Amino acid sequence: MTLQTLPVIEVKGGPRERGQQQGEGARSQILRSVTLYREMLPKAINMTWEEGLLEARKFLPYGEEAFPDFVEEIRGIAEGANVSFEEVWALNCYEGLSESRQQVWGCTSLAVRDDHTASGHVLLAHNEDWSIADRDNVYLVRAKPNDGPPFVGMNYGPLLVNIGLNAEGIGIAIDSAYPTDARVGVPRILCSRAVLNARTIGEAIRACVPKLRGGGYSYLLADPFGEMYCIETSATAHDILYAEEGWLAHTNHYLSPRMQALEEPGPYAGSHVRLNRARRLLRAQLGEVTVESLQTLLRDHVNFPDSICMHEDPADPPHDRGMTLVSLVMDLTERVMWAAPGPPCQGKYTACRL
Repeated sequence: MTLQTLPVIEVKGGPRERGQQQGEGARSQILRSVTLYREMLPKAINMTWEEGLLEARKFLPYGEEAFPDFVEEIRGIAEGANVSFEEVWALNCYEGLSESRQQVWGCTSLAVRDDHTASGHVLLAHNEDWSIADRDNVYLVRAKPNDGPPFVGMNYGPLLVNIGLNAEGIGIAIDSAYPTDARVGVPRILCSRAVLNARTIGEAIRACVPKLRGGGYSYLLADPFGEMYCIETSATAHDILYAEEGWLAHTNHYLSPRMQALEEPGPYAGSHVRLNRARRLLRAQLGEVTVESLQTLLRDHVNFPDSICMHEDPADPPHDRGMTLVSLVMDLTERVMWAAPGPPCQGKYTACRL
């Protein structure tokens, strides 16, 4: 059942303190998520839960070396929710636990420069497609860190917040990628969390590509000056795509030839359809793009159920079923995020301001 509004959890202070507040505020979502993944993980990646915890532990030294404060934040989440750190850490490493490609569920991300919008504001949009296991575990976090800019972002279960915008107007959306060079290293979710600490677009780009990373996302980044980049990454390579025409769209396959050489073989049919559909719909409104028109785009059902607004496919095995968990439109000029529980065709967008 679609939630009417998404809960907002307020956190502040240092990393451990913020994590504890997030864990306490989202305790029911976190407990539910951990319980469901205990059952789902063995079916999804052919490991027992205990094997998954041991495998995730291998990533910890890399995370502590690159982003110790965010590891502390995860420890706080576990303490606040009263669950083990090992379980919370494993879910933050989930995409790195399997070397083989999982179901390509989705995510669709778009960025639009100020000269293409009706308001003259820079806009960033994202549909977060993920496992139906987390359909009831979504919430928003508004944070005032002692050690970085305030930010607001979306989240589910015990994860670090890693999609949203900060007080400097730096926005991030991420799309899962499927390279062949995945390894034990810095968990990719720590990289996307680090973007929310960035004060410039250059800092945001650098956050996406630390040394010894375990894998990579495609990171869609934008700032309030209309600078927009897609950083396509893997464990060992990356490429930087710039919004030459003032807008970008991305889904779940690589666009850079350099990165395509490292991609898992596959048709990525749904990803191509969503990308081309999003490009077509966005091009048709350039110069007049609004928050509302992007919301309409994110509700599109062409190629249903594997559409931009993704719905559960009963033909898939239960552990492989995905859907749009949450839909976001961010105004980086005004520092406001509009969020709707998924699927967005059934949800209402409400504003969450810094």
